[in-house]
Amino acid sequence: MRKWATADENVRLVVLTGSVALGDHAVDELSDLDLELYVLDPAPLLDGRDWYGSFGRVLVREELEDPDWHPTRLVYYVDGKIDFMIASVEAAKRGIAYARPYRVVLDKDGLAESLWLSSEPARPPTPVEFDTCINWFYAAELIMAKCIVRGEPWMAKVREWDANTQLLQMIEWDHKARHGWDYDTWHLGAHMQEWMDSEIVTAFGTCWSDFSTHNMEAALSASVALFDRLSGRTATVLRIEQFDSAPVRREIDRLLGVRGE
Repeated sequence: MRKWATADENVRLVVLTGSVALGDHAVDELSDLDLELYVLDPAPLLDGRDWYGSFGRVLVREELEDPDWHPTRLVYYVDGKIDFMIASVEAAKRGIAYARPYRVVLDKDGLAESLWLSSEPARPPTPVEFDTCINWFYAAELIMAKCIVRGEPWMAKVREWDANTQLLQMIEWDHKARHGWDYDTWHLGAHMQEWMDSEIVTAFGTCWSDFSTHNMEAALSASVALFDRLSGRTATVLRIEQFDSAPVRREIDRLLGVRGE
């Protein structure tokens, strides 16, 4: 990577992020490389694909525009995967605060002076954020129940993912509330066996179903029970009024009961 970037005058700054930037303790042979490329002109890298092959045999690729960040190119190789974020050098000049450790791989123009590791302390969720998580969770579970009754397992699985995404958020908040808001819960459940309580790992495993109706109902029930427990515990720490989930749980039971009538 360094040799390629050094030879390409368009590439001015390369920053390594992700688990590899954290050091050996966070890396295994399956870890991705997360690289940020700050260039004079993004177009050649965004519009062309020949450069992918400079790092190995390409299997497949995902080309994402990421409107809220910068375009990324996820390239899967025979022996690994590299996530390339591509941005103009102007983005680096404006300054970038990283929430997690990073490493400067190459800096041709001193742009790294505009990068820093954020010291902003982690904060608990606001009451609005907490309320949104709760409402989105139970909304997804209500729709999942309807999908089960209608015999729509694919859509039920979609809603299961939506609900458990909110459940994971609540699991993260629960751990931070008990261990400190700077407690590292990684991202998208990564390294969950390391930071998540073992009993919650076990409970979370029962919140995912196969395509059978019985298993979907059991997973839905397990997900609701775990979310209910953790949201109540976290609300107490945050001094937020606990959400009364009883009416929602009764409605889920009513919906699932329709199938048996």
